Amino acid sequence: MGRKIKNIFDFTRSSGTTKILTLEIALGGLITFSTLLLFAKIADRILDRDTIALDNTIIQVIYSLRNPALTAAMKIITFFGGEIFLAAAILTTILIIIRKHKGDAFIFSFILFSGVVLNIFLKDVFQRPRPDLSPLIHESSYSFPSGHSINSFIFYTALSYFIFRKVKNKKLSYLLIAASTILILLIGLSRVYLGVHYPSDVVAGYAEGVIWFASILVFEKALIFFRLMRQYETQKSYDINLES
Repeated sequence: MGRKIKNIFDFTRSSGTTKILTLEIALGGLITFSTLLLFAKIADRILDRDTIALDNTIIQVIYSLRNPALTAAMKIITFFGGEIFLAAAILTTILIIIRKHKGDAFIFSFILFSGVVLNIFLKDVFQRPRPDLSPLIHESSYSFPSGHSINSFIFYTALSYFIFRKVKNKKLSYLLIAASTILILLIGLSRVYLGVHYPSDVVAGYAEGVIWFASILVFEKALIFFRLMRQYETQKSYDINLES
């Protein structure tokens, strides 16, 4: 056991690539764990109905901004986080990347579709009713956590991540990341504005998205880490045999 730990430690210091990979796994694990704690805290307060007063205060502030032009804009924005648009966007993206990047297409598909299943499961667990404060559109499912928030977060973040990895023009990649971040936040805001979610639903949806996306990436990086470590150990064993 001690030798195995030593081998792992030696491998992490063996090259710049392994150091970066180790840092990514550690950072991803830290983000996943800390965000999980945040989600658990929000969920606990939801169950105890401790967020109602704060939620309603924020809702009233956002409702005070309502006007016909902004309502029309919010309906358009919320469409970009809706099931119909995202389903079409996901399928289109997969068809585009699957020819040259089958591995990325598989990971992309798994992250997105498993995230949808996770959100449906959590809605059934918590069964929080939608807010009944002058909604502008109708939704029939449960409120917590926000499906638009998690689905838009995972899709636009995953898309930005894969483009950042493949595109050489980093300025374009950073611009896309900024645009995706703004759109994700606006989609969450639109759900509160339109009266179909509490602010805590949206925050929890983002947290759920971070947890799921980060944990999948940590798993992917861990697989790469141990594959490279096996190659490292094989090469090391081969070098020792040559010396002997």
